[in-house]
Amino acid sequence: MGSSNASSSTLTVTDGPLTNAQRFYQITSATQSSEAAGFIQLPLLGNSDTFVSFPFARVPTTLVAIDSVSANVLSIGGAPGWAANQFVHAGGQTNTYYARFESGAAEGRIYAIAANDAASLTLDLGNDSLASVAHNDLLAIEPAWTLGSAFPNGSGVNVSPTAGNRSTELLFQNLSGAGINLSSAKIYFFNGGIWKLIGDGGTDHGDDIFEPNSHFIVRQNVSTNTTMTELGIVIASRVAVSLRASATDRQDNFVALTRPFSVSLDDSGLISSGAFASSPLPGNRVDELLQFDNTATTKNKSAAGVYYYWSGAWRQVGAGSSNVGPVQAFTPGAGVIIRKGTNASGTVWTNQ
Repeated sequence: MGSSNASSSTLTVTDGPLTNAQRFYQITSATQSSEAAGFIQLPLLGNSDTFVSFPFARVPTTLVAIDSVSANVLSIGGAPGWAANQFVHAGGQTNTYYARFESGAAEGRIYAIAANDAASLTLDLGNDSLASVAHNDLLAIEPAWTLGSAFPNGSGVNVSPTAGNRSTELLFQNLSGAGINLSSAKIYFFNGGIWKLIGDGGTDHGDDIFEPNSHFIVRQNVSTNTTMTELGIVIASRVAVSLRASATDRQDNFVALTRPFSVSLDDSGLISSGAFASSPLPGNRVDELLQFDNTATTKNKSAAGVYYYWSGAWRQVGAGSSNVGPVQAFTPGAGVIIRKGTNASGTVWTNQ
């Protein structure tokens, strides 16, 4: 394939220490009006759990056009001249970078960058394939959200006085575990000016990332409310979320929709993309969507609403045969659990 004529631009956003006003100015300046930027403020109630996600992406470092594809390696047109592994977290490079497809058949897919050279990217595909990617498809290279970039200098949480007296904890969901009702995979807290991980002493974990299209839980162990300010750029392209399933058990997926506005069940794309299976009967549900109430002050929350699809419409457990498709089950900065039924294959949920 010949090289692309598409140009690329480089944008740089620095993690703290910055005020939220400085961060927002930096983001809006960096986008140069090419992307829509915004922010929301999420209340994090004291003595309670809040399901949290990111409705925005961080500012992309560059937008490039793909020249050719070989297995998990993308050759980039325009000779960008990158330094070796400049998009890999190592040494003084504090960010972990992802490649987000902005056009083409793979639009919305996002993969971690495992390596790069002057004009190519090696992606961590897991079990996926780049077979559908074509010449001149556009790709954004963007840094993942980290503890340090999402909560700079511990803003938005209660500082913990000691490792054994944690005022606020961030519970990272188990994104690779099998089954349902899974325990948290990691628990972080802010103490002594750094983010720490339970079980890892005084190591600074400020560079640890939040996986894209997922959610985590902010657990306040004190009565003091806090507010998390989330700011970044709006994803204008399709969003694609991989959903795991198992042939032997039901499988929980801790997901979120990267949108800064509420989205209804009907508009979610779960059914139209084939990611969510219809149930044969209300009492024999295949796939379920569990929604949680962030305004309720409690820990270890049960689902406030359980939704399923039956007989051509969305239904809610306990609401009879009412069509609840207009319910805005996806709200900015929150998260849901999609519980895939047994004997189902993994799917990809796409939201236009």
